[in-house]
Amino acid sequence: MTCIRVLCIYSQTQYGRSLVLQILDLDKLVENLLKFINNKDITAKTAVGILDRFAGEQKFRVHFQGNFTTTFLPPFTSLLNNMPSVDLTVLPPCISMMASMTGDDIIRKKTASCQECWEAFLTAMDACAVSDQSSEAQDVLCALLGFMINISKDHTLAIEEKAIIITARCLKQLNSSDGGIITRTTGLLSNILPHSHAATEEAVQKGIVKKMITFLKAGGQTTTHFSIKTLAICTTASIQAREELVKLDKKLCTLVKLLRTGDEVVVGNAALSLGQCLEVPGAASSLLGSDIVMLLLKHAGGDASKTTVQRNTAIALGRLCTVEPGYVFTH
Repeated sequence: MTCIRVLCIYSQTQYGRSLVLQILDLDKLVENLLKFINNKDITAKTAVGILDRFAGEQKFRVHFQGNFTTTFLPPFTSLLNNMPSVDLTVLPPCISMMASMTGDDIIRKKTASCQECWEAFLTAMDACAVSDQSSEAQDVLCALLGFMINISKDHTLAIEEKAIIITARCLKQLNSSDGGIITRTTGLLSNILPHSHAATEEAVQKGIVKKMITFLKAGGQTTTHFSIKTLAICTTASIQAREELVKLDKKLCTLVKLLRTGDEVVVGNAALSLGQCLEVPGAASSLLGSDIVMLLLKHAGGDASKTTVQRNTAIALGRLCTVEPGYVFTH
């Protein structure tokens, strides 16, 4: 106990961390600290806090690039797999520590490629859903979803194989009363769906288009980012998604409204969705009399830093004029 207190003190300053990194056997240090995380007393949080502070050091992360999957992942997945018997307050800081470690590209890709990790994530998500410790479980779920968003940016076989199951869990969580969980769940979906056409089709069948439109109408910068990206993925992959969007979003007013924002990511994805939806019979004609052509021209000929904005708006404009010749003669 005295040793862990001393380590805690050293870990709180840059100089102290530098000394530890130079002098101690890091493999043995981490091995011993990880033994504490299953404890149900203050030592667990203290050990995780120490690891979290060291995880912010590049030298520390580089040292564990080679053996991260054997050193860190087994105790981490064990915690997630045994949530009913662990101190839930230890999990959010533990997930934060793992998030810091995956700030290293090599470690992040190894984590994203680990089948056992994704299985543990799913187990933990289920445990959070049935936990009677709602507040603590919600904190764990929020932290876990954020971590999953970060590591799901890489395309890996493990994610591809679990995409349908992850999507099913996420769709259930979209009914949560917690706005933070809804936002993060949508963010995870926006990363997972591109890995699997089957998962995207399943999501569309389960009503994801209606959910995303609801979220977009409610607003919120981060939720809007995630929701329009998810909608763009669905409309690109699914004819049913396009038809539902045209049916649910009268005159495509939600997409048009997003085209007026100054956010290039939102505009690019909104234009992509719009371009796909214009293939649906009647969608283009519903926009007659609006300023959609001038709006698309503005973005297509603008100086956006993201070329996808210009490309997507130009494609939407071309499709609009092709499908509904009336736009050529009225503008």
